[in-house]
Amino acid sequence: MSDNENLETAVADETLDVLGEICPYPQLYTKKKLEKMPAGSILEILTDHPPAAEETIPGYCKQKNYPFVVTKDGAVYRIIVKKTR
Repeated sequence: MSDNENLETAVADETLDVLGEICPYPQLYTKKKLEKMPAGSILEILTDHPPAAEETIPGYCKQKNYPFVVTKDGAVYRIIVKKTR
């Protein structure tokens, strides 16, 4: 099972609710939150802004080499990120 598959069922250490926020705020708040979290932590991000869920937050995670998974339930995206360093 890959890291990303494990993340789908992982229990988050913290949740960041950015529902109602539009770019660039979801990604900026995600970056600030992850910077404060220790390595190995799992962050759950809730957003309803498709560009944040499909582009900016995943792009940031790829840049940092943080494993992540994105799921969608109705209009709400749930992004689970593991801070690896």
